[in-house]
Amino acid sequence: MREFLFSALDVAAIISSMELGCRDENEMIDSIWNGEKAFLVSEYRNNKRKFILDVYYWLQYFYEKPILDQEFPAVCQDMMTSDNTIEPEQYMSDFSNLDLFFKKIRIQILYGKGNDYVRVKLRTLLKHYGYKRRSQLLIQHINRCLYFYHLEITVRGGIPCSIEDATLDQMLIFHVI
Repeated sequence: MREFLFSALDVAAIISSMELGCRDENEMIDSIWNGEKAFLVSEYRNNKRKFILDVYYWLQYFYEKPILDQEFPAVCQDMMTSDNTIEPEQYMSDFSNLDLFFKKIRIQILYGKGNDYVRVKLRTLLKHYGYKRRSQLLIQHINRCLYFYHLEITVRGGIPCSIEDATLDQMLIFHVI
C-alpha cells in the first residue's frame, strides 16, 4: 500500500496543477500536513520541515519544467558528444499515473477552495491515463484506490455507482466519505 501514500512529489504535482498563489500554496501545504498525516509516506509523518522543504523543491521543478524541456535538444547533443544517450521519456515525461488522480481529487475536495466533489467522465479519465478499456486488473486497482482514499462514486442525482457498472460516457462524481 506504500504506492498509495502521498510523497512530496505527489503533493507538489497536485498543488502545481491547481495554479494557486504563493499564500494559498502555503495554506494548502499546511492543511495537508495537518489533515493527511496518515496518508503521508513515513519519512514525513513526524518531520514537517522535511515535508515542506521537499514539497517546495518539487514545486520549483514543476514551475521550471517548461524551460528544462526546451533545453532537451542541448542535453541530447551533450550526451552524444560523450557517447551516451538519453531517451526522451526519461527526461520529459510528466509525472502521471492513475494513483495521482485519486490523490489529487482527495486533496482538491478536502482542501481546495470550491466544490466538495470532483466530476469526470469515465472515458476522459481512462484516456488521460492511456487506457481504452476497463480490464479486471484496472478495475481492481481503481477500487483499491477508492477504498484507500475513502472515496465514493455517484452519478447525477446522488445515486451510488461502481466503476464496473458505469458507462464510458457517464459523468462520475467523486466524494470523500
